[in-house]
Amino acid sequence: MFIHIGSRVLVSDRKIVGIFNVETLRKSPENAHHLEGITDDDKTVVIDRKNGRLSGIVSPFTVIKRRLEEEDIYWRRRHD
Repeated sequence: MFIHIGSRVLVSDRKIVGIFNVETLRKSPENAHHLEGITDDDKTVVIDRKNGRLSGIVSPFTVIKRRLEEEDIYWRRRHD
């Protein structure tokens, strides 16, 4: 299955290692290398098996929610 992360970017769910929130990554200097090439509009960073990075303008919470709904699993942030 493919997951849409915004701006016509689709990622295979079989190749994804993680889907990360850009704001969270910015809080730690140890994660700075994951933010190279990320714009102010980007909200999501996807890391694949080959340590490649893709970025998207869709919130990571929306991306995860889309994927889980297809599996009949529901996830939400604490106060939503």
